[in-house]
Amino acid sequence: MKILYINILILLLLQNLGFGGSNMVENELLVRFEDGLTQADIEVILLDDPLEIVRQISRPLNLWLLRVDLQKSTLHRTRRNMKDFPEVRYVQNDHFLSLRNVPDDPLYTEQWNFNNIGVLDINGNPLGIEDADIDAPEAWDISTGGTTALGREIVAGVVDGGCEMIHPDLLANLWSNPADTAGNGLDDDGNGWVDDSLGWNAFNQNGDIPTSSHGTHVAGIIGAHSNNGNQVAGINWNVKLMIVAGASTLTSTAMEAYSYILEQKLAWLESGGTRGAFVVVTNSSFGIDFSDSANVCESGDYPVWNDMFNLMGEAGILSIAATANRSVNVDLSGDIPTSCNSPYLITVTNTTSFDVKANSAGYGAESIDLGAPGYGILSTNYEQGVSTKYGTSMSAPHVTGAVALMYAAANENLSQYTEAHPALGAQLIKSMLLSSVDTLAALQNITLSGGRLNLHQAALRVASWSSGGDGDLNMDGQLNIQDVVLLINFILGRIESTPELRAAADLNSDSNVNVQDLVFLVNVILQ
Repeated sequence: MKILYINILILLLLQNLGFGGSNMVENELLVRFEDGLTQADIEVILLDDPLEIVRQISRPLNLWLLRVDLQKSTLHRTRRNMKDFPEVRYVQNDHFLSLRNVPDDPLYTEQWNFNNIGVLDINGNPLGIEDADIDAPEAWDISTGGTTALGREIVAGVVDGGCEMIHPDLLANLWSNPADTAGNGLDDDGNGWVDDSLGWNAFNQNGDIPTSSHGTHVAGIIGAHSNNGNQVAGINWNVKLMIVAGASTLTSTAMEAYSYILEQKLAWLESGGTRGAFVVVTNSSFGIDFSDSANVCESGDYPVWNDMFNLMGEAGILSIAATANRSVNVDLSGDIPTSCNSPYLITVTNTTSFDVKANSAGYGAESIDLGAPGYGILSTNYEQGVSTKYGTSMSAPHVTGAVALMYAAANENLSQYTEAHPALGAQLIKSMLLSSVDTLAALQNITLSGGRLNLHQAALRVASWSSGGDGDLNMDGQLNIQDVVLLINFILGRIESTPELRAAADLNSDSNVNVQDLVFLVNVILQ
């Protein structure tokens, strides 16, 4: 410990040990070498350095992309050292750029929830206020959904009344089980679910998905196939939607629906991705009003709900739930499932185009996490068309879609972290989502976050996440004595543990935070 104290004193003299901006690739550098140097020359120059050549970016500039071995050095230190190489003209970070995505779906301009420009009706009365939306176009500059940085096909579970499986604006994004043959009455893949080629019907215990106006509308909010010149846009343009019919007043039906999704994710984890599905989030827009107590899921009459949410969470699945469609304080009245306290549950109320809570929506400073648009939402509907619907049922899929998009927008380091630590990764995604909301006066003291979903800020957070275990506990882009003090207090239990703090503090990646991580941090700073 004496050495540790000496190290900490030395740290007081260290400044400007930052790792650069948060909008950069965290383990790569762009380096311009002197003209005439070949790859063979560069390999000799880099022989004793923790760098590998990825490829040449520009022959005229002799510009090369190099990858830093973060097990041996930091990006900042490597970049600083390379500046002194006589063969190097300059070295810089590889930054993210925006793609300027806006979908060409003809009804997109009517989807105020994505981009509210504060239009007026024919009498000059406002239909909303500018920017009372989730900033979807800005988020789509970062990602439009589909796969993770590691190439995993992202799946969102839609637990509802069913879906129109032939809808032209959903068809391309519907998940299917290629290992099962539809309608042959056999469990072809041996997963325990007969004929589940397109999902599951928990009402009838078979693979025949019923058509549902509500479920079709919800699915479209999460992931209508977008930028296809047809109808509406979804939050995710290319996510896979796992349709599970199970929105029911019977708990048993709902649990069977959840179980199907959970088993698909467990199969994916156990097989290393060769079976099942990479499900990261589920959506539910059903429940039980006035469940008498806010603690019913923990010690009351509905314990299975928390158990199911926790099991799914441990497998890396966040559960999104819509609260009651009545103006009640669910902290007092209780609600299933939004009174449940699982750390893997995200609860949602309804906001309007004026950025206020809808009069008909539930609230609760402890029970309800955030608001999202749900009043007058245009989305897909049955008979291959579209419609406008109202309610917290429309709010929840905005958040479900946001979680799925966050997994797509996440940088490689965060993608690796969420795969290596599914439960901790899910909590981390939830924390980032809730900390990136637009705070609204109308939601203060009636929601936990005090804000409404901001898709753009959530995508930014995951795209620029610092590598798990980098020790930057205050997330200011620098490693210094402040981080050491924070880590000491974290280990001693003097500051509240959050998923983001835990991820940054676990420097040796053993899922624990202790003195070993403290020693590791000190040594990293002193190198």
